[in-house]
Amino acid sequence: MKGRRYKMDSPLCWMLGLMLPLHVCAYPNGKVQSACSSMTPEHGVTAQTSPAPFNITVNQTVYTPGDKIIVKIVSSSIPIEGFLLQARTAANGKSPLGSFEITGENMQTLNCTTANSAVSHTSDAEKPVVEVIWNAPSKSAGDIKMRATVVANKTIFWVDIEGPKLTYQLSVASGIMGPTLGTHIFCNLLAISVFKIPFLELLNV
Repeated sequence: MKGRRYKMDSPLCWMLGLMLPLHVCAYPNGKVQSACSSMTPEHGVTAQTSPAPFNITVNQTVYTPGDKIIVKIVSSSIPIEGFLLQARTAANGKSPLGSFEITGENMQTLNCTTANSAVSHTSDAEKPVVEVIWNAPSKSAGDIKMRATVVANKTIFWVDIEGPKLTYQLSVASGIMGPTLGTHIFCNLLAISVFKIPFLELLNV
């Protein structure tokens, strides 16, 4: 008995042909909101485990609320085709912090839970370096690290590359009116108004 043969134009072959591309979903336009949390591209292959040939640099390692910090992704050997950059708490935070500003071409901001909280590429054109501005949150978020996924090509990429730690620093204005000094000033003013203590005497306190 001869085995049954299927023609290549059978409905089954058409269905398989339509389904296969779904397993390799590259995004050359950088619209990768689906990777906001995991920061892992849907390229159908696993990330590299070797040391990444890319470094994240910042122009300062302390921040106060509202600071603007220059962040760069620099390649030591391989051009950058794609990337996803976020700022997260140093203790393996899952949610992005602050916001980004674009300073060059072939880049865009993404809304990962909050507005402009991530930045990525707009094309797979090779980039020797990526430079953006990160705006620190309006209040302390503790120690923060930049985290990036960098794509060399469709099948070679590195996930969760860490940058230097950014340490929160109390601003000068906040430090001057900190809780201890602020309380001391309040008590002195109260003494002047209630007990009529001469102001000059309080200067020696």
